[in-house]
Amino acid sequence: MYRVLIADDEEYVRDLLVKNIRESNARVEIVAVTGDGRTALEQARNLRPDIVVTDISMPFLNGLELIGEMQKEGISSKNIIISGYDEFDYAKRAISLGVTDYLLKPFLPRELTDVLNKIVEELDGQKILRQNMCLLKQQVQTHAELAREHLLKQILTEKELPEDIVEKAQKMGIQIQADRYLAGILRMQDNEWDFSDQEKVEGFLMLIGEGYFVSGIRLYAVSFDRTQLSVIWCGDIADTRKFLQFVQMGLERVAASMKKYYHIQVCCGLGNVYEDIAGVRDSYQEAVSVWRRILDMHKEKPILFYEDMKKTEEKEKEKEDKKVSEQVREWKNKIRLAVKAGHQEEALSMLDGLMKCYTSLANLKPDYISVSIGELMYALANDMEAQGYHRESPDEIFQFEEKMKYGSLWDLKEILESYIKKCCKNIAENSDRTRAAFMVNQVKMLIEENLKNPDMDLEWAAAQVHFSVSYVRQAFKQNMGEGFGEYLIRKRMERAGMMLQKTSMRIQDIARECGYDNQRYFASSFKKFYGCTPTEFKAVVEREKLY
Repeated sequence: MYRVLIADDEEYVRDLLVKNIRESNARVEIVAVTGDGRTALEQARNLRPDIVVTDISMPFLNGLELIGEMQKEGISSKNIIISGYDEFDYAKRAISLGVTDYLLKPFLPRELTDVLNKIVEELDGQKILRQNMCLLKQQVQTHAELAREHLLKQILTEKELPEDIVEKAQKMGIQIQADRYLAGILRMQDNEWDFSDQEKVEGFLMLIGEGYFVSGIRLYAVSFDRTQLSVIWCGDIADTRKFLQFVQMGLERVAASMKKYYHIQVCCGLGNVYEDIAGVRDSYQEAVSVWRRILDMHKEKPILFYEDMKKTEEKEKEKEDKKVSEQVREWKNKIRLAVKAGHQEEALSMLDGLMKCYTSLANLKPDYISVSIGELMYALANDMEAQGYHRESPDEIFQFEEKMKYGSLWDLKEILESYIKKCCKNIAENSDRTRAAFMVNQVKMLIEENLKNPDMDLEWAAAQVHFSVSYVRQAFKQNMGEGFGEYLIRKRMERAGMMLQKTSMRIQDIARECGYDNQRYFASSFKKFYGCTPTEFKAVVEREKLY
């Protein structure tokens, strides 16, 4: 509905306009009616009408002056001039002001309706045009974001980059040419930011870019898994030590700000600095190696360096990897046994032991950990399938694999915890379901065999199967989708209907056969179920037999 403002100094004309517009078939509504130009201008400022119907001759501001003032103030509307003066000068000025139509008094209601319908059609067209322009702009913006995301992922992951990669980046607004390059992974504990698309990633970068990093350092980022950022720092700083120092200072400021204002802990793993853009991939792989060792972000430093990790590796090389690997195997077997038995707490306790073993291997064999966890996941899946449970869907498996590819040890533990809980829950629920299904089948058999018994109810059935009334009530509802009482009535009514169709028994005898001592109560239940009385039902059956 488009909004209409009416301005005319003659009351009977205003009333006539209101009446004609409301009786018209035009998709408009009247939002204001006024008798002078000054008040009409105020109403236009407040209400922003789509259509203005105004007389030329009015106090304070005439109709043409009103339209002129509205245009000066940026109030866009379709304007209809109504006047008793059939003069060329007025018409010429109205045209110069973009007046949509010019009606001369007296005019027919049909003329006003035609004008309004024409204007509504024009407004509809303009609305569609604006929507299409907005959609086109969004599509262009989305395409540009996807292109930037693809290019940055290409720089982070591909061994060989196109020779014109710098020129391509510049066309996308990415100033990738620099003296020094560094890649890293940034993650926030209890992350409130959703990095599901490049627009959100770049919005977060704008937040942390201003005032945190010194001039000459630019950062770009993408997200591979929606929860953390893969970042590239480009620096116009020839001194490697200074460049790394400035990046570290900026990250420390970001971490301090996030902790102070958002109560969020930031953790970042960094690779080495390189002088060529082709080194970004190596720097990123080093950052991934650092990230693999993070088990508890709360206990880690805000910034972890690859070089520091290498020093730690050298000290840990003397450890007996074979012994640790054997321990890993033992923990995995214990977890599988606990899960098969449905012992969730025991399995999660074993998982803690497994994670401690992985922690000692995190610096030495990052790929071994993800492969080992993947083997455990698939072993558990096979165990579940062997016990008759469904395997995960391809989408779930893909999510597991993606998380294992990019996640920290902390992330991988979360995956295993979630999957162990799911398996144990399925085993526990299946046990309950099997018992409940067996009991429900017993109750259904009792009902079929005792429909004639007027004393049969939920308490009677529960006593027969040796379960509590509340358990039978809940299990029957969950398995059958209807309550015990509803099921019993349905079965009795189905038997009654069958007997009325296929036997010549009296209605009172049928009622007793279906467990009703009281024929009136039987008739009432029958009508609620079939919508007619037993007598009416039988009459219909008899008529159908004749034909």
